Amino acid sequence: MMKYRDIEYTVVQGIGRDLWKWSASVADVVITGQAHSKSAAVVEAEKAIDRALALKKVRLVPPKGETNMP
Repeated sequence: MMKYRDIEYTVVQGIGRDLWKWSASVADVVITGQAHSKSAAVVEAEKAIDRALALKKVRLVPPKGETNMP
């Protein structure tokens, strides 16, 4: 078990020598992937965690004084 930005994730070797799988859970959503090396799997997992956390911060709020009514 590894930790990045307070999110725990795992990296495990697949059946083949050149297959590494990773998985993480961000806000109760499981994200997974695979790579050809352990270091690449770690990088991909951490990038996916960054993307998932960034999506949580985005809110679509209209600017003040603007309404959505025609």
